[in-house]
Amino acid sequence: MTTPLDRRFVADAAAHRRDAPRFCPACAAGLGIATEFWEADERRFYCSCTACGWTGEITPTGDVASGHEPDH
Repeated sequence: MTTPLDRRFVADAAAHRRDAPRFCPACAAGLGIATEFWEADERRFYCSCTACGWTGEITPTGDVASGHEPDH
């Protein structure tokens, strides 16, 4: 017996697979875990690297990375 697919979460699951961080920002190894959660309107991923032991949060910035320097 199989459980029917709940179509309400298909788009959310696809977005998680597409947007979840894959590489450690400290050592560039593959991340061991990337758990998605929301804080107000911001999506965040709690991540852990099994290679170097780094843990932290990664917040997606959208299609374009936003820097800290003023426009030239």
